[in-house]
Amino acid sequence: MAFFNRTDELAALQERLDSPRAEYFVLYGRRRVGKSELLLHFGGRCRQLYFEATAGSARDQLDDLSAELAAFSGRPIHAEQPLASWRAAFATFGELLAAGQTMIVLDEFQFIARQEPEIGSLLNRFVREHADNPDLLLCVSGSDVSFFEKQVVGYGATAYGRRTASLKLRPFPWRQLGAFAPDWGIEERIRAWAVLGGVPYYLKEIDSSRPLQETILRAVLYPDGLLRDEPRFLLSQESRLRDVDTYMSCLRAIATGVTRLNEIAQRIGRSRSEEARPFLQTLEEMGLVERRHPVAGPTRGRVSYAVADPFLRFWFRFVAPRESRLHSREQARLHLEQVVAPQLDKFVSEDAFERICQEWLRERLDDAVEAGRWWGPIRGREEGKLRSRAYEADAVAVGANGEILALGSCKWPTGDGHEHSAAELDKLERIRAELDAPEAHLFFFDRSRFSPRLRELAAKRDDVELVLPSELA
Repeated sequence: MAFFNRTDELAALQERLDSPRAEYFVLYGRRRVGKSELLLHFGGRCRQLYFEATAGSARDQLDDLSAELAAFSGRPIHAEQPLASWRAAFATFGELLAAGQTMIVLDEFQFIARQEPEIGSLLNRFVREHADNPDLLLCVSGSDVSFFEKQVVGYGATAYGRRTASLKLRPFPWRQLGAFAPDWGIEERIRAWAVLGGVPYYLKEIDSSRPLQETILRAVLYPDGLLRDEPRFLLSQESRLRDVDTYMSCLRAIATGVTRLNEIAQRIGRSRSEEARPFLQTLEEMGLVERRHPVAGPTRGRVSYAVADPFLRFWFRFVAPRESRLHSREQARLHLEQVVAPQLDKFVSEDAFERICQEWLRERLDDAVEAGRWWGPIRGREEGKLRSRAYEADAVAVGANGEILALGSCKWPTGDGHEHSAAELDKLERIRAELDAPEAHLFFFDRSRFSPRLRELAAKRDDVELVLPSELA
């Protein structure tokens, strides 16, 4: 498979390789995001010893490392007489530097740490002893985000002061999907991002010479599809998870619109809200779930949960409820035609399109540091009575001091009758007044259609802008 993008990440690794001192680089991120592919691709530029640890005993890991050392050095003795300890392993790493510049990669480092309690101290000593050697680039990598943030890059980590750089690898932003789908137009790319997100392992399944629905069918719905059981695999790979079924239930509940803590607790069979919190916290640490709150104003009582990864949201919405009926290719095709295809644009409109617009606002406005949604009650007079009504703005950009820079209304129509009307302008103006943000610009994002009245108002006003999908790329 071709290697796409990651220009900044490759540049960061190259800077460390060219450094006049020893470098200790930490790379981490959720599973499937492309850490190993990035490191192996970069290995084409240098002399690289790459070792990927697996779950198992310390003896197993050392045997596997010894085999890698034998292949790397061309010395069969390493395999014939395996390393006896991690202390011996680091001594051998030091010997490799005598041959010149070397990049040593310990991938899935969390598995090593679980079996060797002293690994942090050994790593710390190794980096200290070779601190002045420009031939050393040591990279520690892994997918246990919580472990890395707390025990590798966290302030209390043994080697905290020794690392020279760290990078959390994230999924691709939606605009970079074009590299994976060069034959699709902008609308199909937006739909594809809503289904597959920005994880390269998922995006490589795209065949843009054919419609998106064919990719969904082949990769996700068919019984033998590569991504058919992906969520279950992701959770089963986390050794700290003791009750995978409950985590699956949490994700399914959130993906289908159950987003408040007490509601999630009830859905997964817990009598109290606090009993659900540890499950959600773990899913947050894994990067699979995120807490959302209004980006401005009071947040108390307004926190909700969302599935962070678009593909997982799609899978739990369209695959999980129907798995018992998807045992053949014919059943999968019928499900696509009767359920997925008719609801796909509605699915795009519920979350993905809003997130794309929010990201566009954050990047478009120079002073923006955050973008998200706002929701809350606004009091006003209706029919002579003071009433409180719920309002929401789909996209809000906020500056460094908390000032509201922009408010947006996002609509991805699901039928021909839709029209983005001037009533949306009235709504955003009401929210702008409530948030005391008179200078905030108002943006209207739509797949295709704005009412004549809204177009007329936008043409006359400097604070109103209409945005089509083609402008989001």
